[in-house]
Amino acid sequence: MNFNFYDYFNYCLNVDKLPHAFLIESNNIKITTDNIIDYLFEKRLINNIDYQKNINLILIEPDGTEIKSHDIEILQERYSKLPIYNKYNIYIIKYAEKLNMSAANKLLKFLEEPNINIIGILLTEYSSDILDTIKSRCQYFLIKESYKSVDLENDITDLLNFIIGTKDINKEIEFKKKYSKFQRKDLIFVFESLLNESETILNNACDNLKNISENINLINKILRLLKGNVNIDLVLDNFFIELR
Repeated sequence: MNFNFYDYFNYCLNVDKLPHAFLIESNNIKITTDNIIDYLFEKRLINNIDYQKNINLILIEPDGTEIKSHDIEILQERYSKLPIYNKYNIYIIKYAEKLNMSAANKLLKFLEEPNINIIGILLTEYSSDILDTIKSRCQYFLIKESYKSVDLENDITDLLNFIIGTKDINKEIEFKKKYSKFQRKDLIFVFESLLNESETILNNACDNLKNISENINLINKILRLLKGNVNIDLVLDNFFIELR
């Protein structure tokens, strides 16, 4: 049978044989996370779409550039007991490829001793970066999400306004926090759009040709780094430092 993730999950739920762990490779982690939480709520496996209001749902994501062992220790401690109000304790790990080695080993131990009342959902952009020993203990699925072009257009406008306007450090921090969670494909789309619009918007907004040239060169540089698979946080740090 050729199931997608939701069909398979629903099938296993109906026969009361849910696997203890899933590995999902997605082109848009944010949308996939939101969709899965909505699905869990629809199936009454959690009580609220706000994950923070569910005692049987833990969401783990990178603190900066990695997921640390402390995050997995908290998971192990909280789920050492059976769920109280729900059948399953569920955890979702966003960007599982960012588990540092210590965290990955702790998670592996957690997966090696599965509890029938615990369901894990690991989300990753690059399944190739996940330890083989972890992958072997998960049911793998690939999800391709549709991109929200309207949202990205708004992001492009906001970033353009930042480039040509006053450089506010608080706005910079806000942007870095937001864009660091973007998918690489989305960021490339944003910066390519900036480049495509540079001749009209930058030409009208910048004071002189030198500023226009510097901004175009910077955008080209960021695109090369993104397409070269350089760490997104490092790329954004470089971008905002050079903008100052």
